[in-house]
Amino acid sequence: MAVTEHLTEVQVREQLQALDMEVGRAIEESWSAPALDGLLERLSIGGGKLFEAFRAIGEACFQQLEVEGRYAESEAFLYYLINFEWAEEAKAFLLLWRDVLFQLQKAGLLLSDGVASEAALRQLEGQSREAVRLAAESLKVFVSKASRPGGRWQPSRKARIDTWRLQKNPWPVYQEQLGQLARQCSQLLRQYQELNAAASVFQNIRSEVARLTVACQTEIAGAQENAEKALGFFEEGKAPGEEPRLGKIATRLEALASQVQPEPHLFDFTNALDREIERLPEKIQIVLNIRGGTLEMVEMNLQKRTRQWLESELLPSLKESWELAENGVNGLKVAISNIRNRAILLSGENKEGKKMEVDTGGILLPIEGFRKIAATAEAELSSLSSLIDKRLGADFRLSAVYDTKGIFLPVPLQSSINQFRIRRNKWLVRLQEWLAAQARAVRKLQLAAEQEENRSVSEKVVRYIQNRKVSPENSHYGAIFQAQGYIGESFWVGREEEMQHIKSIIDNWENGFRGAVAITGKRFSGKSFFGELVSNHYFAGKTIRLLPDSVIEVQGRKMEAGYDLEEVLEFVRKNTLNQRPLVWIDDLELWWSPAIPLNQNLRALRRYIDDHSNSIFFLMSMGNVLKAHLQKYHEIGRLFLSELNMDYVPAQVVRDAILIRHGATHSKLVDENGEEVAPPKFNRLAGRVHRLTEGNIGEALVHWALFTRKVEESIVAIEPRRNFTLPDFLGPDSAVLLCAIMIQKRTNEYRLRKSLGPSFSDKYLNILQRLLSVGLLIRRHDGWLEADEGAVNAVGALLESKNYIKYRQWKQ
Repeated sequence: MAVTEHLTEVQVREQLQALDMEVGRAIEESWSAPALDGLLERLSIGGGKLFEAFRAIGEACFQQLEVEGRYAESEAFLYYLINFEWAEEAKAFLLLWRDVLFQLQKAGLLLSDGVASEAALRQLEGQSREAVRLAAESLKVFVSKASRPGGRWQPSRKARIDTWRLQKNPWPVYQEQLGQLARQCSQLLRQYQELNAAASVFQNIRSEVARLTVACQTEIAGAQENAEKALGFFEEGKAPGEEPRLGKIATRLEALASQVQPEPHLFDFTNALDREIERLPEKIQIVLNIRGGTLEMVEMNLQKRTRQWLESELLPSLKESWELAENGVNGLKVAISNIRNRAILLSGENKEGKKMEVDTGGILLPIEGFRKIAATAEAELSSLSSLIDKRLGADFRLSAVYDTKGIFLPVPLQSSINQFRIRRNKWLVRLQEWLAAQARAVRKLQLAAEQEENRSVSEKVVRYIQNRKVSPENSHYGAIFQAQGYIGESFWVGREEEMQHIKSIIDNWENGFRGAVAITGKRFSGKSFFGELVSNHYFAGKTIRLLPDSVIEVQGRKMEAGYDLEEVLEFVRKNTLNQRPLVWIDDLELWWSPAIPLNQNLRALRRYIDDHSNSIFFLMSMGNVLKAHLQKYHEIGRLFLSELNMDYVPAQVVRDAILIRHGATHSKLVDENGEEVAPPKFNRLAGRVHRLTEGNIGEALVHWALFTRKVEESIVAIEPRRNFTLPDFLGPDSAVLLCAIMIQKRTNEYRLRKSLGPSFSDKYLNILQRLLSVGLLIRRHDGWLEADEGAVNAVGALLESKNYIKYRQWKQ
């Protein structure tokens, strides 16, 4: 802003006095609010007002110093003091103001969750007011104290002015920081309002859960009361020694049975739960802590996370509770109907003159059976209710988001295991049936062997590929198992040693050492996932992903990248001179074209790693085939500080990865008898998948999807397929062609013609067409050719067995 008139020292001091009154008024108005909501709102508004007051004084002095003019020494000293030292005090005061706002809104949420008491909140309010008051007193006297003549060793005013005059005025930076603090005050108020509304939703959900558990217990209690009524019918209106009047009793039992009907409590609960969850924000930024004056924030989808936790940790127990109650009520209804039918039968026999002594105890046996069922149901309901309360109390608190040592609304691996609760086992089939089945199996194998001999190699290849495709009917369940690349950290398991290894490399890089790591492995071994995990863990917001033939953006500057890696790396270097980013090259195989061979790009990569890997961390992935090829001709191993191979994961990791993905589908897994799969059987199946795929995590997940069949909505059955092997179809020419494709990962006819020369059209084009026709090669929608995903690792193993390539680093 322009200064139209000279601002005197007296006027500045008058503005400082007015500021002192504004600060005092803001404190008084804020802490006079009758409730916490009002206090937080006034603190937020006060933060904005104080910023404007601070800005007015600081900007006025800044403009005076910017204008050429001669000032008295005391006047110039005041202007410089305001901009160079008082501004720091003002920032410190506004920092405290913001921190108090954060701590009070955090305490309010803890209070609503029952973690903090009303007395503790009132004590915090008093302590925070006193802290702000003392800070205001310090700010009030700062200028007068700093303006007093100093002692013998303190520089004079003139010396201090001369020193300040040689420095750049920091006021613009302070002004931006003060404005940011004011905006953070408004942000904290909005966060509190959102979290307060969310806390109300959490409380409503707790109430709905409590209502359902009570309703389940009430249903059982009501059923027991009706059972006692049914028993009373046999004694009411009957003289001692007189037989019960079965006709009237049957009529009354029929009326009672019509009243025995479970209420749709679960249906009402799920509808209410959906309504409450929809009220939660899908996207919310939450300030978790303040460290070193900086807000530590996390962004989350609160609606999704709450739904996931409820569906995995609470709903199974609630549904089981309702099933117990519903089965109990229906059991009573069946018992009453049985008694009624028996009463009608005996009543008819008596009318026909067949006088029979009524065995009341025998008639009422169904009620006795119901009593036992009800007693068991009551005990199980009590146990489930305790479990539900325990989980709600332990994790379902919105204030738990502030616990940075724990996970907010965790969905542990155990939840997936719990879905495989062991049910009542059926008896084994008789020995004779088993032997007969074995005999049929032997005959079937003999017939299959005869048919196998008559199949051509092409038929066997087609069968192999078709057998490794997930059924379209099971696509909903199989999709999460077939997903490639980074699908979220919650799906990550294993690789602890590799993560620890790369962390130590990054720590050394931060201290000035070389930073270059290669991630290698077979197809679908998790290279991309691991690279993205490293990026998110250690280079959040500082990762530059390089892809050929794409637009690359660095610091707001964009570049249309072709296939010249040197040009792209130079663009990155020029625009990250003051940063320490991660350059992430996923699939080094893709960085070449007929005009720019891979060798050229590799030389450029070597040069940039040698020159700049102490300021840029280079992370790249490549397949084992390319790694072995480049090692043979270029000794690429010397380029990297370390190589992390992803070929193999232990069986436990495969098992956990399958469990997590299965849990995310919210599907029930059953065996051939329709029974839920128990953990021991699940472990055996997961172990079989691990062995079949040689520990390749991506292939193991796809195999699991292949092993399942959709039964109905949210129910899938285990149905292992026969494990066919890829036949040996290789000839010398087809091997050469496939080697070229495996090294390049994806290609087209033009590139193959350039790399294989004139013989491509004469020799290899027909082979290419045959491989496409049987499905070993596929053509993508964009025209690229690559090996079929279901067969690529088998093709690599076959080529390796004939010493054409090196495909695996880890072998069983």
